[in-house]
Amino acid sequence: MKLIVLGSGTCVPSLKRNAPGYYLEGGGKRLIVDCGSGTLLQLLKAGKSYKDIDALFITHTHPDHVSGLVPFIHALAATPGYERTRDISIIGPDGIKQFYERCVSSVIRKPRSFSINLSEIDEKMDIGNLNVFAVKTVHSDNSIAFRFEEEGKSVVMTGDCDFDEELIKFSLGADLLVIDCSYPDKLKVPGHLDSTECGLIAERAGVKKILLSHIYPSPYPDHIRLTECRAVFGGDVLLAEDLMEFAI
Repeated sequence: MKLIVLGSGTCVPSLKRNAPGYYLEGGGKRLIVDCGSGTLLQLLKAGKSYKDIDALFITHTHPDHVSGLVPFIHALAATPGYERTRDISIIGPDGIKQFYERCVSSVIRKPRSFSINLSEIDEKMDIGNLNVFAVKTVHSDNSIAFRFEEEGKSVVMTGDCDFDEELIKFSLGADLLVIDCSYPDKLKVPGHLDSTECGLIAERAGVKKILLSHIYPSPYPDHIRLTECRAVFGGDVLLAEDLMEFAI
């Protein structure tokens, strides 16, 4: 599997960090996980094409994670000289179908040459040769985390979340844990993780590497998050930056 960070930020505008979004390649498929504003441009910067995407996975429907869906589908349907004939899938939590009909299809025309297949993931599904798992997270009514597995390798992407025993179980043994590290410890907010909590989850889950993402602006320097996390987790810790690439 290959992962590219398209957006390591949040709803807060930043010249350094785009809104949440990730490109994941594996199992013969090219995926987007969350699709915040600017995802199309970030794909272009990463040398990837929106035309090649097979499916989009959505962790929850807060605006910073889905506001790129309208321009994404519009580009697929309306790029001059391009006609997509492959269907595309959008997979998300309970309510993703209603959200799409209300907030996406209501403002752009229905594609003529391809279909959009909407699915609400329960606990497990397969796409290509990827096994995909989901678990409810502590954040919003319908927020979920994803785990992608292929040939013994695994990456967990938490989306927005708070500390939770089920998330620890879900992340067991992951090769890479991409986790919500919204704030350093002193700025902890309910519904999001702080740096030490990220480290505790990673340590108890026995993951190999942790990528701290969903970074809100803070008066504290970035290295504080790394220091706090490393104090409780003995594995590799990295702070996400836009356009970072990982082979998993």
